Amino acid sequence: MAPLLKIFIQWLPALPGTLRSPSHGQSTMQVQPSFSKANQQQQPIAVTQTVHGKTSHSLELETKQISSVSWGKNHLDIFGYNGENLTHKYWDGYQWNPSGHKLEQLGQGLVTKPVSISWGTGRMDVFGLNEHGTILHQYYDGTAWKPHHAEFEQLGKGCNPSYGIAAGTWGPDHLDVFCRDPDDDQILHQYYNGRRWSELEPFGGDVNIGPRVVSWGENHMAVFFLDHKGELNQRYWDGSQWSSEWVTFTNPKEYNFDTLTVSSWGENRLDVWAAERTSGLWHLYWDGYQWAEWECLSGPDDEPVDHVGVASWSANHFDIVTLGRDDRQYRYKYYDGAWQPSVSGWYDRPGVEFESIPSLISWAPNRLDIFGVTPDDKLLHQAWTGYDWYPGAEKWETLSEEDAAEGESSSDGGQSIEIELRY
Repeated sequence: MAPLLKIFIQWLPALPGTLRSPSHGQSTMQVQPSFSKANQQQQPIAVTQTVHGKTSHSLELETKQISSVSWGKNHLDIFGYNGENLTHKYWDGYQWNPSGHKLEQLGQGLVTKPVSISWGTGRMDVFGLNEHGTILHQYYDGTAWKPHHAEFEQLGKGCNPSYGIAAGTWGPDHLDVFCRDPDDDQILHQYYNGRRWSELEPFGGDVNIGPRVVSWGENHMAVFFLDHKGELNQRYWDGSQWSSEWVTFTNPKEYNFDTLTVSSWGENRLDVWAAERTSGLWHLYWDGYQWAEWECLSGPDDEPVDHVGVASWSANHFDIVTLGRDDRQYRYKYYDGAWQPSVSGWYDRPGVEFESIPSLISWAPNRLDIFGVTPDDKLLHQAWTGYDWYPGAEKWETLSEEDAAEGESSSDGGQSIEIELRY
């Protein structure tokens, strides 16, 4: 097992929201004439899911094993793993628990990143895989962790632990879990119907990137993946059954996509975000009646997109942060009925090189928090508070530094939590 990485996360108290300021930083377009990492391996990506106003965000990057979920206003839960245990820290609306830099130790046996989702107030489900490819599950029912505070229940066996899992929910007492077959790259599926778990069953597909799961409302779910041609594929649950075949979408200009994120801002809305090494970021959406054409959200000279983080706090609104493939910097834009600063323009999050996928969380209207980890293991944070950016549109708050790996927080103010990660 490789070295142990410790990072600290700081959270601001809840602040009342107001309408968003029209200015968020400096719009930018940068030219990158060559690629500095020609042999860079494809990495899994960030996924944001919104179900009935409950937002969850999971990170899938080999060195940053964190999953965050919010089951309601002013509540946040963060999950990691320390090589042995699922670890947990939560904000209850008043304070962080456990207090200080302590972490709650939950189930044992994870070898993949945890995936956390919520189907209602006070309810959380956390999934992962053990070294044998068995799906592990632990859930919080509003009063206690089940089946036991320090124990997972074991579900289906036969997943490929090299790729982790995806999980989604379309409403109370319904859970769907997806993983990849270790032999042929097809998807495997297991579900909970409110009474019992099904067997792990073949779900089809020939997956290169994915699967990704999203729900836009009760009794509706969609599963996406990128095949080995880089083309987008989809199956969906229509309220009574899964669509019989995978639908393959034609990529714009025959681009070979290698980054995929899916999201939804509300009922009857699906958004797909995809990119490849030379194409910039592309967006495809379902408006409740039909699929729109692909639209390009990057200019021809922009930094190529590596990964994408998406969050939404209401219908007709989302925030997007991308990670540049080469300069490793974050760029930001948002949609509130029109793209800001423009369809192809972006705001800089200036002067910082990041190692991690951007992590976006929104647990209330006009509230957005962005987290990222730098190559020297600093955890940086910006927050839209409803009034302005904190600590500033062109500033990042340092929440941890390398010294924090020894158990000392170098952040200035607020409360911190310690999460131990293996990479």
